[in-house]
Amino acid sequence: MSKSLVEYGIDGKIAIVTGAGSGVGRETAIQLAKMGAKVALFGRGIESISIVEKEIKEFSPDVIAIKCDVGMKDEVDAAAKQVIDAYGRIDILVNNAGIEADREEGQMGGDMLMTTPIEQYHRVLDTNLIGHYNTMTAIVPGMAERKYGRVVNVSSVTAFGGGVGTAAYVASKAGSIVQTKAFARKFGPDNVLINCVAPGMVDTPMHKTTPREQFTMVERGSTLRRVAQPIDIARIILYLAQEDLFMTGETLCDGGGGMTR
Repeated sequence: MSKSLVEYGIDGKIAIVTGAGSGVGRETAIQLAKMGAKVALFGRGIESISIVEKEIKEFSPDVIAIKCDVGMKDEVDAAAKQVIDAYGRIDILVNNAGIEADREEGQMGGDMLMTTPIEQYHRVLDTNLIGHYNTMTAIVPGMAERKYGRVVNVSSVTAFGGGVGTAAYVASKAGSIVQTKAFARKFGPDNVLINCVAPGMVDTPMHKTTPREQFTMVERGSTLRRVAQPIDIARIILYLAQEDLFMTGETLCDGGGGMTR
């Protein structure tokens, strides 16, 4: 049997996926496990990540679910220690956890630009931006010591053009991109490669109440004429998590949704 031209080198690696209870996080965790990684599932809700843990255990014993709010530094430090105690190291970090508390569920571009309570604004930043900072400061130094690490931060295509009434969300996602660059510059010499993926609209449970006409609007504006599925984004994340990668500090967009940059 001929070998694939691309060997991802994920087999045997230790991976953390935040926001692993549904959508892109769930799919990414499952695909990492299928490629032979030992996976730690981080999530604020133990029920949802425990369901994903059970799914993965159907084909791999190497998975643990850890309740962790990435916006809380002490919880991140404790969760990272739990992974190291279980597996000895951390090779891959996928910062996927994210919320959109500054809009009503199922609505795109709801105009809360001038009315978002400051508490909600801080909550979005705590998860989407400071959450990335918390996990990277807890985990990346250990990667640097071992001279190996792959970090993928999940941003959003809205970081490039803003969004109607979503100041907190787009600010957090834009911040994630430049924060990625800052960490990539510092830790690149240590073979810790830190990149970003900026999805457009993804058909996840977050959009379970989004009207069909809003999906249609996004599909018409996409170069590929469809909304992304979680597996589409997971495949980009897997590419950025591979062993033989020659890229750092970069941001990849999905499916032509980033053509508005």
